[in-house]
Amino acid sequence: MLRAVAIGVVCALLGSVGQIMLKIASDSVRFTAPASLVNKYLIVGLTLYGAATLLYIYALRGVSVSVLYPVISLSYVFVLFLGVAVLKERAFYWNYAGAFLVVLGVALIMKR
Repeated sequence: MLRAVAIGVVCALLGSVGQIMLKIASDSVRFTAPASLVNKYLIVGLTLYGAATLLYIYALRGVSVSVLYPVISLSYVFVLFLGVAVLKERAFYWNYAGAFLVVLGVALIMKR
C-alpha cells in the first residue's frame, strides 16, 4: 500500500508540473493557428499528464481507489507552491490554509 501511495504522490507532482507547463503554454497557443499548437510547453505538459495517468493506473493495482484518489488532491498543494515559485503568482493566507486542510484530509484518509 505504501508503494502505491508514494506513486500517487509522484502522480500528483507530475500532474502539477504539467499544469504549470500548460499555463505557460497558454500565452502562445492560438487555436485558430494549428502551428501554434506545436509548443514545447504544451507538449511537455500533456506528456506529464499522460505519464501521471499511466502511473496512476499502475498504482491502482496496490490500493483501493478510495485511498489513492484523495492522494491525487495533493496536486492542489503542489500547484499552489509551483504557481508562486515559477509563475510568480500571489497567494494569500487562505490559500495556504486550504492547502493545509488538503494535506490534513489526505493524512486522515491514510490513517488506518
